[in-house]
Amino acid sequence: MTADDIIFTLWEYRPTAIPIVMSFQNSSSAQHSVVRLEQPRSQYCVGDTLNVLVEMRNYGGHPKAYGGDFILARVHSPKLHASASGEVTDLLNGSYRVHFHLFWPGELQVSVLLIHSSEAVQILQRDWMLDYGKAVHKGTFINGSKNESSHCGLRLITDRPLCEYKKKEDGEYFACYQPKTLPCSSLSTMQSYTPRTKEEPQLLARQNVGIQIQNNFPTVTVIGCAAKVHKPTEKCVAGMNSPFPGGYFYSNSWSSSFCQTRPFISEDAITRCLKGKTVYLFGDSTMRQWIEYLEKLLKGLKFIQQADPANAKLAVDAHSNITIWWKKHAHPWISSQSVTNIKILSIPEELDSIAVGGRTDVVVVIGVGQHFRPYPPEVFIRRLLSMRRAILRLQARSPQAQVVIKLENTKELTSMMSHSSDWYGYMNNQSVRKVFEGLKVVLVDAWDMTVAANSFAIHPNNIILSNDHRKYYSFFWFTVAGFFTLAERATLRRPWLAGSRRFSPSRKTPRKRRRRRNSRELTRKLRQKLRWSLPVLSVGPRCLTLRHSSSTLRASTPSPPCPLS
Repeated sequence: MTADDIIFTLWEYRPTAIPIVMSFQNSSSAQHSVVRLEQPRSQYCVGDTLNVLVEMRNYGGHPKAYGGDFILARVHSPKLHASASGEVTDLLNGSYRVHFHLFWPGELQVSVLLIHSSEAVQILQRDWMLDYGKAVHKGTFINGSKNESSHCGLRLITDRPLCEYKKKEDGEYFACYQPKTLPCSSLSTMQSYTPRTKEEPQLLARQNVGIQIQNNFPTVTVIGCAAKVHKPTEKCVAGMNSPFPGGYFYSNSWSSSFCQTRPFISEDAITRCLKGKTVYLFGDSTMRQWIEYLEKLLKGLKFIQQADPANAKLAVDAHSNITIWWKKHAHPWISSQSVTNIKILSIPEELDSIAVGGRTDVVVVIGVGQHFRPYPPEVFIRRLLSMRRAILRLQARSPQAQVVIKLENTKELTSMMSHSSDWYGYMNNQSVRKVFEGLKVVLVDAWDMTVAANSFAIHPNNIILSNDHRKYYSFFWFTVAGFFTLAERATLRRPWLAGSRRFSPSRKTPRKRRRRRNSRELTRKLRQKLRWSLPVLSVGPRCLTLRHSSSTLRASTPSPPCPLS
């Protein structure tokens, strides 16, 4: 697998048959386009597929004859805090078909956003493939009291002497013009920025980005039909294919559409899961957000001061033997502030330095991409291929090491579309899927979640963060019969019942009566409706343990799960 192989597969996502001579009036207009419901019905069942047709028109109101528009779509029920992404298919004739899987009952709204017209995408793609100059880098060389500045970059075409850093073949290469008097080894900090153009092309102007296309139909009614209830049966395991869309929100809780995820995770459960683990979070500030989220969530987890907290953070829970590292990825790092990540180890070097030796207590999470958006795809793909080789070496040393890859999420719809458009993030995610396809890794699809939640923020809120964590915990530490409480197991088939009174009795009910009622209700429901071909829960006096049985499921007072061994 080479960078050229991956780039070749990306060509299927490029706009085709677009006239070379374009005008703004002939470009796609969200205000003049329409979303139509295909084969409308009075009501749908949970588990059905809802198809809508997007008919694109230009600013003159005329139908478009070619595709290539960048569209994001979702279906949502605001009162239920429920939402899911839609799969967009380009019909290459100016129309698009969007498929929505109906995961929950209720009144649903369809939302289709035109992020970029096909004409704007053509501009983005042209710059993406060719332009190394969208980000400007200035290196500062310091030796004692003397310092010099020099222009740096990932590709410098010049006859001037260069200071070259890292190896070209490992995807980590960058260089600076050699300073006049100081040695190359004195490079200390790097400052980067994406310069604003004199006038952003009108096609990429903020007022023309992320505009909703009008529907010609009202809300859609969905009912729960017993024959079509959605029920994932597979256990979440590393290496399984992650489709798009891969799940949905209900009551702000993410449920996977292809494997069994835990509906709720408490602070104690997370602590038990991470007990004795060393977790390495490698990547950008979205990975730093993970360690900051966990430090606030887990009472026993505390930050240990580091010499350079901008490059690395360490959090430790001595009582539960939990160690969590966040380490910044190597250059490029787009920041107007001077950063000192010049001499830090690259992610492949960090992976090679992990002393595992068959240990099962190592977890690696990698999240990169945002800082690569201003560069041609080969830069990011070479970096991914280097990480892939390092992951294979890590898994060869320790097959039980757990590896997670987080995809990019959507970010703010700013005026800097030519440098940081979500179209670049979408294409980066396609590269990630291609490079890590077939490896024993977990893909956390942050893109799917943020599109479903209509979140356009480089640092998503805590609702999305908590669901990111639940997603990857489900792959490693939570089994349906071994770690779910009885109430959670009962709601796996119908997540929308999670907050109902049958599983959430009033707090005013005396504790003993509430427990007794819970026990009777859970026993009856589990016997009647949940005939799972899974290990059966044996309820002890203090915790839940596993026993295998083909007999009728027996349940008593809900108890906390047993600690992991």
